[in-house]
Amino acid sequence: MSDIKVITSPDILNTTEFSFLLVHPSKIVKEQFQNLLAQFDNGFHVYLYEQKDDSVEWLVSVFHKADIVILDLDNSPSKIKDLTGYFLSKDKTYWLTKGGDTYYNIISRNQIFDLDYLTNILGGKLEKQ
Repeated sequence: MSDIKVITSPDILNTTEFSFLLVHPSKIVKEQFQNLLAQFDNGFHVYLYEQKDDSVEWLVSVFHKADIVILDLDNSPSKIKDLTGYFLSKDKTYWLTKGGDTYYNIISRNQIFDLDYLTNILGGKLEKQ
């Protein structure tokens, strides 16, 4: 069984573990994420940003540390949406939205519709750890 550490603001772990950042994940995204990680035996760090009063500075700091970022646009408040263009400009960010017409596809081709899409993408990266 893998060792998974969930980290929230203001904590940051300075280790070499593969790390994820989940930004305002819905309950469904959390369940899918749990199922995704259950497929691997490695240890992971999961930074979780979901409270409206969390520090944006902390979010930006852990964004730079995370190996993979999962951004749930539909569940994010406006102050996070202000940072969306920056987050999506990085290849490590995968994003979900049910919104149809969006310019975000111009910035990033990493739109996913559920976390099952990440299984194939992440398989090689996670097994090498």
